[in-house]
Amino acid sequence: MRPALVAITDLALCAGPALTARVAAIAAALPPGALAVQLRAKHLGGAALYAAAVELRAATRAAGAALWINDRLDVALAVDADGVHLPEAGLPIAAARAAAPRLAIGVSRHRPDLAVDVALVQLGPIWATPSKAGMGAPLGPAALTAARPQVAGTLVAVGGIDGPARVAAAIAAGADAVAAIRAWWQADDPAAVATAWWHAIASARE
Repeated sequence: MRPALVAITDLALCAGPALTARVAAIAAALPPGALAVQLRAKHLGGAALYAAAVELRAATRAAGAALWINDRLDVALAVDADGVHLPEAGLPIAAARAAAPRLAIGVSRHRPDLAVDVALVQLGPIWATPSKAGMGAPLGPAALTAARPQVAGTLVAVGGIDGPARVAAAIAAGADAVAAIRAWWQADDPAAVATAWWHAIASARE
């Protein structure tokens, strides 16, 4: 099953046992395989990043969720992650594929004119969001519609996904999945968020 919901970490908001508990709660509210967790921790390096990845690998495996590591191919390989997610200015796709041919590759893109052959494309910001401040005007849902014919893999909408209405709008525009940060780690009840967003996705797909 392709992921439908992507939880991008922010270890300043949620880390350690609290993070793994939330991952378990979110995954339990969803069908198996519907959740992917993306470990994004630019401020961590070396042993600290590896330790966080090990914890998340154990949590995602137990929960039946996928784990993607942002930017760090070495860490993704070391913890047997499902994929590595490359920022737009990150490691070239060809280099990542040559070094790890069995690892799924995802990329971030900030424009809808895509020309990439990868398992997952994360496009945004679709709506304004603090995590993408300074990147100019948001792309809007129309960018997902423009990108859809060019993406054979999973097309993920990111940026400003803050509730079921925007989840449904992104799916209706052509996204396969939606990604968020604050909605998962700041919610009082992340399982309820997962349930509501899954229903929004299912309704939009009908």
